[in-house]
Amino acid sequence: MKIFFRIGWRNLWRNKRRSLVVISSIAIGIFAMILSMAVMNGMNNQMVENTIKTSLGHIAIHRKGFQDDMKLEYHFTPEARIIEAIESDSRILAYAPRIKLQGMVRSSESSRGVMLVGIDPDREKAVSNIYDYTIKKDGSRFLSADDDDAILISKSNADKLDLLVGDKLVIMFQDRDNEIIGVGLEIVGIFQTPIESFDKFVVFMNIKTLQRITGLNGNISELTVVLKNRKAVDRAKEELIATINDKKLEILSWKDMAPYLVSAIKLFDTIMYVFFMIVFITVILSVANTLIMAIMERFHEIGVMKSIGTRPSRIFNMVLFEAINLGIVGLIAGIIIGVAITGLLAIYGIDLSFYAESMRMFGTGSVIYPAIKTLDIVVATTIVLVTTILAALYPALKAARIKPLDALHFI
Repeated sequence: MKIFFRIGWRNLWRNKRRSLVVISSIAIGIFAMILSMAVMNGMNNQMVENTIKTSLGHIAIHRKGFQDDMKLEYHFTPEARIIEAIESDSRILAYAPRIKLQGMVRSSESSRGVMLVGIDPDREKAVSNIYDYTIKKDGSRFLSADDDDAILISKSNADKLDLLVGDKLVIMFQDRDNEIIGVGLEIVGIFQTPIESFDKFVVFMNIKTLQRITGLNGNISELTVVLKNRKAVDRAKEELIATINDKKLEILSWKDMAPYLVSAIKLFDTIMYVFFMIVFITVILSVANTLIMAIMERFHEIGVMKSIGTRPSRIFNMVLFEAINLGIVGLIAGIIIGVAITGLLAIYGIDLSFYAESMRMFGTGSVIYPAIKTLDIVVATTIVLVTTILAALYPALKAARIKPLDALHFI
C-alpha cells in the first residue's frame, strides 16, 4: 500500500501544470460545496430562529382546537400544576402567557385584518425578540406592565394605516358571546421584524387589557415555552405531555405548529443534493480526463512494465492511487480555503441588504451568517473521495489491460 502511494505521488507531479489544474478544480468544487452548505445552514437556522423568536416559541401549550381555530372559546386557566411542570424542567429557559384572537385594526385611512396578541411585557422579553425589534426613537417604545389602553404595531401596518406613535386606532373583534367589540387604543411603539408576513398581520397589547375587554379574566389562550437548546424540543415536549397529562390541553413543538418550515428545510436540502450532483460530475470528468491523458503519455512505459512481468493488478493500483492523491490534495486545499472563508463570513455575515425585502419574505433577515457543521465536512470529504475513485476505475482498467506489443509499437 505504501509503495503505491509513493509511486502515485511521484506520477502526480510528472506533469505539474495539468495536476495543478485538476487539483484547483477539485479545491474550488469543495470550497463551493462547503460555502453553499454553510450559507444554506445559516439561512435555515435564521429562518427557524426568527419564527421561534417572534411568534411560536419552542413549545406551546393550549386548548385542543386552538391551533386550527384561534377563537376566544379555546381558553384555559394556567393552573399551578402546569406552571410547576414547566418550571421543574431544567431544559426550559422561560415561559410567558399569551392571548391570541383574530380581529381588525382601523384608522381614518384604512383597515386591516390582524392577529391581536396579548402579552405580559416583562415575561415576553424572555421568550421573544419583539422588544429588540421595537424601534427606540421618535417616542416609540415597547409595552410596559402599566400600559392599559396601549398597542404596539409594525412599521408595515403603521405605513398602511398612515399612523404614527401617539395616534389612536380602533381594534374590532368578536367577544365570547359573538358580539362585535370595538376599542380605541393609543400607539405607543412601532416594531419591525425580519419576517414580512408576521409584521403585516400581528399587533401586540398588554395581556391584562385584552383579558379585561374580552372578559377572559385570568384565563389565557396559550403558554409559550422557550428552551435553552432547540435540539431538546422533542424530548421536552414528550415529557411535558406526560407530566401535565391533561386531555383537554394540546402541547405542540414548533415543528408541529410550522410544518411549512420543516418542508422548506427539506426543499433546501434537495437543492443542495442537485448541487452535489454537479460537483460529482465535475470531479469525475476532471480526474478521468487527466488520468487518461497520463496513461496515453506513459503508454510505452506501461508496456515495458508489463513486458518485464508487472502484474495488471499493480498497474491498476498505481493509476488508482495517483487519482487518490489527486483527490486528497484537492480535498485538503478546498477544506482549508472553505473553512477559513466561511469562518470569517460566520463572524461578519453576508450583507444582502440590497435584497432586504426579498429576504424578509423568507424570514431570514438581510444579513446571513453561514454555519459550518462537522457533517458537512464529512459529506464533502466522502463525495470527493468516492467520486475520485469512481473516476479512476475506467483509466485504471484501461492501463491494466494494455498489451505489451501494442504499447511498444504505439506512436
